[in-house]
Amino acid sequence: MTISPISLDNVAEYVRYCRLHGAEHDESFLPDDAFVPTEEYPAYLLLQGAQAVGAVGLMRTQPYRTKGKARLTIFHAADPSPAAYAALLAAIRPHTSDLHSVYGFLPQGKTQARRCWEALGFVVERTAYLLAYHARTVPPASVPEGYSLIALEPADTVGIREMCDLWNENYGQQPGFVGASPEYLTDVANSDEYIPGGILLLRRGHTPVGTALVCRDDVNESSANIGMLSVHPGYRGQGLGRLMLRTAVDVALRDGMSPVYLSVDAHNASALALYLSEGFIEDAVMVCYALTVG
Repeated sequence: MTISPISLDNVAEYVRYCRLHGAEHDESFLPDDAFVPTEEYPAYLLLQGAQAVGAVGLMRTQPYRTKGKARLTIFHAADPSPAAYAALLAAIRPHTSDLHSVYGFLPQGKTQARRCWEALGFVVERTAYLLAYHARTVPPASVPEGYSLIALEPADTVGIREMCDLWNENYGQQPGFVGASPEYLTDVANSDEYIPGGILLLRRGHTPVGTALVCRDDVNESSANIGMLSVHPGYRGQGLGRLMLRTAVDVALRDGMSPVYLSVDAHNASALALYLSEGFIEDAVMVCYALTVG
């Protein structure tokens, strides 16, 4: 087996391999046809002769590097052997010298791949549930008096900044948290994943208290993902999380998106209970593995 760094000459083969195999593990950040390898997105193929039998890609953008970490966009071997995974990890190692850790997700049931990752030193950091909403309608939700729920326009720089600051404040201490920036939301708004009305900010008077982001799935264009769903701790227990959730689902359904997905860490029992009570069902259990590299 040999390792081939991804360049413009072989990027199409890398994307093809990711499209063929990536969803077996985690489809969250798989490359599309516009992918270009850079210092922030290094990637490699594992070859058996001329055939691609494995791939590894790393997302080490500024928000991740600020936290001293990077996320695996793919770390997959068609034949999940320790030797194959060791070769892929060795290829990506030079891109981790300035980091503390690298992490990625595997489905709970992928026991053979999990054993290979564990043999390389990856340890379980947390478990997350991927939940899906399959109903075609959502119960109505009313905005309480004194509150306003706004669908932010990408040009609303004040609102976008408020949304990012609130999200970062609400979830800054959560395991695996990376954070959001106005630049990130601007990129979303300018991408094919953007759903009009999908950048949601709840205010009480002039105070931001809740957030939600609804995007088109980057793999299955007929489905949607809800992210950045949060309510400020001082305003919880008043039904505002349910309001944000129902509004986000409604945005997706009105745009013709179904099913609607979201993910939640297993330790977040209150959020998990809310989502299940609203009709979301378990789609997959994902295990987050982290490797110390610093």
